[in-house]
Amino acid sequence: MGQTKPVLEVIEAPLERTFRVYSHDYPFAYSGWHHHPEYELHLIRRSSGQFYVGTYAGEFGPGNLVMTGPNLPHMWVSDGFDRDGEGRIRDRDLVLQMGAGFAERCMAEFSDCSGLSALLDATRAGIEFSPSAAAEAASLMEALLRADGFERIALFFKLMRVLEQDGNRRSLSLKGMEHQCAQPRRLERMLAYIAANFNRPGLTCREVAATEGMGLPAFSRLFERHLRCSCAEYINHLRIYKACQLLSETEVMVTSIAMDVGYETLSTFNRNFLRLIGRTPSAFRAERRAGGRGKTRAAA
Repeated sequence: MGQTKPVLEVIEAPLERTFRVYSHDYPFAYSGWHHHPEYELHLIRRSSGQFYVGTYAGEFGPGNLVMTGPNLPHMWVSDGFDRDGEGRIRDRDLVLQMGAGFAERCMAEFSDCSGLSALLDATRAGIEFSPSAAAEAASLMEALLRADGFERIALFFKLMRVLEQDGNRRSLSLKGMEHQCAQPRRLERMLAYIAANFNRPGLTCREVAATEGMGLPAFSRLFERHLRCSCAEYINHLRIYKACQLLSETEVMVTSIAMDVGYETLSTFNRNFLRLIGRTPSAFRAERRAGGRGKTRAAA
C-alpha cells in the first residue's frame, strides 16, 4: 500500500528567526503530497514529471522553480527516467524554507523589505517563476548551500529581490488572489485542518468552519474570496492529486485508492478524476508507467 495518510512535514530546526536551505534525493520522506506551515521555495535540478500545488496540476522539467505559502499542499512526482541503480534521482530538489515569523520580522525591521509582503501573500496560491528569474535564483540558492555569516544573509535578500522583481511569474493554484488576506493566520489554520483531514470520508465544509467558530455562509464567503473555489472543490482537488501520486508510485488497485483518498464510491472518484485530470485513473496510470507526457488538465 502507498502512503495515504496526509503528511505534515515537521521542520526539525525552528525557523521563526531564520531560514534553511538543503538538497535532497527523490524519493524522499516528504516528496509525496504534504504540507507545512513554512514558506517554501522549491527548485527542481533534474528529471521531469507532474507537479501539484493546491488546486493546480501541471508538467515540470529541470529548472522548475515554485514558491508555496503556509499549509498549501504540494508535491513533484518524477517520471521513471534519470534514476540510478537504486531507483533514486540524486539531489533532485533544492529547497529553501522560512517561517512566517522570520518573514514578518524582515518586513517589520527593514523598510526596504516592504515589497516582500505582496510576494508572500501571492504564495498562498503558489507561484511559478519565469525561466530567467529561476535561472538567476538557482545560482543564488546553490551559493546559499555553502554560505555562512553575513554572506548567507546577503544572498538571501538578493534572492528575495530576484523573486519579487519577476514580472513574468504566474499564480498556480488559485488564479491569483485580487485581495490581500485580512485574516491570514485564520486561513492558514483552516487550510492546515483540511490538509490533515482531506482523505477522511466524513470531512465536511461545515466541520472546517466550526474549527474557527464560523457559520457556514461566512466561512464560504471567506474561503471563496481568497481561494477562488469552494471548500468542497478544494477538498476534491487534494483527494484526486493524492490519488495521482498513488497511481504513479504504487500498484494499489484503483478501487482501494479511491477509498484511501476519501471517496465512499468508486463512481464519484472516477467522475472527479476524469473531470480534473482529463483521463480515467487507469489511463493515467498506464501513461505514467510508459513515461508519457500527456497534458494533465490544470484546474483552478
